[in-house]
Amino acid sequence: MEPVSKNAGKQNIEVQILGQRMVLKADDDVRHIERLASYVRRKVDEVAAHGPISSQKIAILAALNIADDYFKALDEIREFKRQVAVKSRAMLTTLDR
Repeated sequence: MEPVSKNAGKQNIEVQILGQRMVLKADDDVRHIERLASYVRRKVDEVAAHGPISSQKIAILAALNIADDYFKALDEIREFKRQVAVKSRAMLTTLDR
């Protein structure tokens, strides 16, 4: 029996962001990785559209914008869960009567 490679089942996927070509090894669905790369490219392009700045600053600002999106989504999920809990308690109170 041959040892299983760490890369077994992984697929190579090429992405290009800020003019940099990268080949990633992905165990996720390739379409998922393409979707992530597309999102990052869109965020990079949004920052770059504001005028000429260095690639490093573009990357940092895009990363901050992505982090902002992430934390806003977390806040929305927390608020949704809170609302579900409040409504569930209200329904249980009504049913207990």
